[in-house]
Amino acid sequence: MVRRRLLIAHPGATSLLYPLVALLQRMELDVTFETSFYVPPDGMVAHTVKRLPGGLRRAAERELGRRQYPGIAGRGLVTHPWPELLHVAASRLAVPVVGSRLLRWRNTRFDLTVAARIRRERPDLFIGFDGSCEQSLLACKEVGTTSLLFQAIGHLKSGLRVLEEERRLDPAFAQVSLGDTSEAWIERNTREALLADRVVVPSAYVRDTMIENGRDPDTIDLLPFPIDTQRFMPAPEPRNDRRTRVLFVGQIGMRKGVKYLLEAGKRLGRADIQIGLVGSIVDGTAWMAPYAHRYRHLANVPYAEMPAIYRDADVFAFPSLHEGSAMAINEALASGLPAIVTPNAGAIVRDGIEGFVVPIRDVSALAERMVQLADDVPLRRRMGAAARTLAEAHDTAAYARRLQKLLDRVRPAAQPTAG
Repeated sequence: MVRRRLLIAHPGATSLLYPLVALLQRMELDVTFETSFYVPPDGMVAHTVKRLPGGLRRAAERELGRRQYPGIAGRGLVTHPWPELLHVAASRLAVPVVGSRLLRWRNTRFDLTVAARIRRERPDLFIGFDGSCEQSLLACKEVGTTSLLFQAIGHLKSGLRVLEEERRLDPAFAQVSLGDTSEAWIERNTREALLADRVVVPSAYVRDTMIENGRDPDTIDLLPFPIDTQRFMPAPEPRNDRRTRVLFVGQIGMRKGVKYLLEAGKRLGRADIQIGLVGSIVDGTAWMAPYAHRYRHLANVPYAEMPAIYRDADVFAFPSLHEGSAMAINEALASGLPAIVTPNAGAIVRDGIEGFVVPIRDVSALAERMVQLADDVPLRRRMGAAARTLAEAHDTAAYARRLQKLLDRVRPAAQPTAG
């Protein structure tokens, strides 16, 4: 049996990328994985790091750990590290303008390199990611390669509209950077969304933004992200301390709608409903001043410690304004937490079953659902059990099956035989 040749290319690293590559390598495919910077766990760089002194070794291992995955085989791996290293350095220096320009340069350079490989090797299938594959998709059309665009977040135009509106609504966010909002970058993302043979989206929200910006709905495939149900598990026993702990995990800033969660808690003024925020604070801290002493904050939590944090909560809240499909919501579901989300959060949560779906910016609805889950313990436990069941239906094995069916559907038609 001749294996189909698949090229998957991404210039950076996302939460989905490495598990996706590992799954593809286990399928009946000949996979090439092209990226900027990746460290095989058994490669020379990893072995060199192990010989460093204790403190330096731990710091290096933590940093490199973001760019390795134990399930990925080294075969078919192609890297181009220097553009990514420059981009990461600029990001760490917190220079938004330089960072945005370097990101565009990195993506453009990487895209041209991948496009050249497509023209040279003519793979059967290509998987690219939004913001980094316009030229690659054009090359696919030239050589007859079937192309899939994995769109990780809602369409850029739709997101900018929501976030620009948010800045107008709240002066505290007036100076928040929205990243690269140049016409060239917006149009590049728009062209990509139309060039691919098919667009793969993780949520109904992303699908709707793609349709809103001109993509044919019949060429969009909904493939929710896989959920790690082994790492994230419900607490063995429910707590009985008469407090309801509402948890948020993610960047604490404008886009995630955290202000509305804090405002809901402030309006309720109930000491038995406690809000916990886990993640880095972005967009400054002035907007948080009115909510001092209304929440507990944990920053820089190692990923290994996150399962215990979910198990210590009762309710998960994620009132995002613009998303793809937040992995934190999936982790909360796997941990048996009912979730309060917005349509824009890209969650698989069904209203009234695994939690509640409330409109964006609706403080009253947030507060009402928080009270409902705090006061009705049987409902909270019933929804928590449903959340775990839903997570199990979207575990890694289920994702692999759905991915395989998708790739089977896009199998190129057999060429007619001579004669």
